[in-house]
Amino acid sequence: MKTKWLLILIIIVAAVLRLYHLNSNPSSLNWDEAAIGWNAKTILHTRRDEYGTRLPLSFKSFGDYKAPVYIYLTAPIVGLFGTNPISVRLVSVLAGIASVLLIYLLIKQLPITDYRLPITASLLLAISPWHVLLSRPAFEPNLALFFILLGTYLFLKSLVKPKYLILSVLSFTLSIYTYQSPKIFVPVFLLGLAVIFRQQLFSLKLKKWLIVSVVLSLFLLTPLVKEMVLKNSASRFQGTSIFYNQQGEKQPYKFSLITQIFKNYIIHYSPSYLFFGSNFMPRLQLKTVGPLLLIEAPFLAIGLIYLLKNKRKIWAQFLLWWLIIGPLPAMIGREVPHPIRSYNLLPALVVITALGITKTKFLFKPTIKILLIILFSLNTVYFIYHYFVTYPVYSAPDWQYGYKQAVIFAKENEDSVEKILISSHYGQPYIFTLFYQDRDSQAVFWGALSKYLFRDLKWPEDEKLTSTLLIGSPQEIPINTPGIIKEILFPDGQVAFRIVKTL
Repeated sequence: MKTKWLLILIIIVAAVLRLYHLNSNPSSLNWDEAAIGWNAKTILHTRRDEYGTRLPLSFKSFGDYKAPVYIYLTAPIVGLFGTNPISVRLVSVLAGIASVLLIYLLIKQLPITDYRLPITASLLLAISPWHVLLSRPAFEPNLALFFILLGTYLFLKSLVKPKYLILSVLSFTLSIYTYQSPKIFVPVFLLGLAVIFRQQLFSLKLKKWLIVSVVLSLFLLTPLVKEMVLKNSASRFQGTSIFYNQQGEKQPYKFSLITQIFKNYIIHYSPSYLFFGSNFMPRLQLKTVGPLLLIEAPFLAIGLIYLLKNKRKIWAQFLLWWLIIGPLPAMIGREVPHPIRSYNLLPALVVITALGITKTKFLFKPTIKILLIILFSLNTVYFIYHYFVTYPVYSAPDWQYGYKQAVIFAKENEDSVEKILISSHYGQPYIFTLFYQDRDSQAVFWGALSKYLFRDLKWPEDEKLTSTLLIGSPQEIPINTPGIIKEILFPDGQVAFRIVKTL
């Protein structure tokens, strides 16, 4: 009973950390979130994506293709609550909260007798900076991780009740339809599970369910394979993989490429990456706090040692396999370490850290226990302060802050000009215009934005345009330009946009 109430409290903490100020932190929707929101709206009202494709299995967006599940799940929410950041982010938030419960249930299925391990892992995931940062925005990998955790839980449950194997396959399949990295991670992960749990899987009790599950997975994944081949929806891979250069041309195979892949893999286990902040990707990392809390570092090391000592046990092999393959999708990318592409590594790190805590016996002496709670609380408060106070300010430009205010102002003044030119300086202004102006989907297909033009401003040539609203960055519109009617500021007071109205 005590564990039950503690789990409820942990889930409440997880919900608060993921729902508090969701509308304003991150400070703005980025272009991917806006695209998810707009496509969810067009799917809801017209059954078509922004390009007019009917009920697609992949959504063309900014030169590549988005997986479909997040958009389809968001469509009814946008229908109920309108086009706003909370509507777009809610699926990810709910998946993040549910994952905190799932990791508890998952560990309960493992043959580990320590009753403290599931609740400790659940708490660590609830307060994990990595998980909080990626489960508040509309990030598809967070939803994909939820499906992976659910699929794993159902798989472990199926070892006792075989009928759950079908549901496990469905969940893993949904993860592949949700984001790109599971297309690499899930097949390798399942191969390892098949080897580790081979005695149970190939028993007479489970064999027929295994055959049905394999056939079902092949059937469900066939449309995705066709989509990738026919529509080249793997173009995202070409744009981010080290096997291709910046221009999308295939790189020649050299030994240095193999060396780079190994370095890319190892860096995701680096203490400097895991426990300290970074300026490398301001959207995905804090400057002063790593993906894991610093206080967790010694317990992760202790947990890993304990895991290696028990490597012959099935539960240890399961966790080691998860730990080893977690960064696989990230190691072939150009940007490393990458918090999104290595996100599937997080559950293994959380559980191993929980092992380190629960297997350190002296920690449960009353005085030491109180000290540990204080240290964890201080580290968590430090993270919360920097995430909710400093992060929304310095990360605002990376979230394309200012487009909302700019396009709303443009709509309010569009009847007073013949043309509206919005700069592409921060990227993809058209999608913010569609989303924040809350246009009728059908009207957009029929040319509702014919007055709008989206490109980089060319100064001073554009200044000579007549009856035009010019919305550009301070790099494009000089401060002394006559006719400036409005400035939009970043949270730190710097100018994001200047707006000029020409005669």
